[in-house]
Amino acid sequence: MRTIGSLILAGTLCGCAASSAKIDPARAIAQAPHPSALSIFDGATGSPLDWRQVLDQVAHADAVFVGETHDDATAHALEHALVDAFLASHPSAAVSIEFLERDDQAATDQYLRGESELDAFIEATKSRHWAGTDTWIPWYQPMIDSAKRSKARVIAANAPRRYVSKARTEGYEALTALPPDERALFEVDESISRDGDWERLKALVIEMRADGSGHGDSPSDSPIDEEIDQFHRAQRVWDRTMGLSAARAYAGGARIIHVEGAFHIGTRLGTVAQFAAATPGAKILVIDLVPSNLRTRAPATGPSADIVVHTKLPAP
Repeated sequence: MRTIGSLILAGTLCGCAASSAKIDPARAIAQAPHPSALSIFDGATGSPLDWRQVLDQVAHADAVFVGETHDDATAHALEHALVDAFLASHPSAAVSIEFLERDDQAATDQYLRGESELDAFIEATKSRHWAGTDTWIPWYQPMIDSAKRSKARVIAANAPRRYVSKARTEGYEALTALPPDERALFEVDESISRDGDWERLKALVIEMRADGSGHGDSPSDSPIDEEIDQFHRAQRVWDRTMGLSAARAYAGGARIIHVEGAFHIGTRLGTVAQFAAATPGAKILVIDLVPSNLRTRAPATGPSADIVVHTKLPAP
């Protein structure tokens, strides 16, 4: 799934969910088509783009945000290519990712310095099955290793899930009361309001309840606003933490490529908005990797990504 939908319906906000389909991760990514075979579009105009044009835009961006579907192997292959291109174009670069949390930073840095082996790094970060069984090594580790070869930073950008859950169930007051060492692991937005992020979360919950989230559930009434407030607080902790993690690295002189679930970049809200607010003047490029085989760009429902890639081969 591209969104947090089924987990919202279960009442536990846990991130951009992957589906439960059986996938051999290594085989799936090995069979991914080359980017030049996919349908790629300018997000604003809908005009077709080729892969070389994508790489040119990546080379001229200060910060690239890439939105994936977690169980889409072709999206992961594209991410590897985008990260490699970004690192090659920017001598001072950092790879920022959703899939590691701020309290994973020390273990990540140890691995990058060659002070720990791969298995120790994966065990320390509990990453081996991040998007399903045995997904980390074929789908996410190549981005870490590209950064290691380039001597680039890897930013463990996300908030630990225990704090995201606490935001939903107990509110921001419980988070801000924590001691400084824990407060450093996440960000809260005390000016949060029922904004565009709130509206799209509400629309998502309504949509997922209407179709029973694919689990045979019967449709239920629309969610009450207070329920969406809870989910919104949690989502904002994720997005603000990742956005400001990347923004701090940018302020320190690094150009940023940030990879995360597509819901976090939707309509240029979420993480993108948090980063943009903290980095006025940064040239931001947003790339949405859509699991579709359409030959034309899907109609935009709001401010779009700059580049939209359909990750399945075009239909005949």
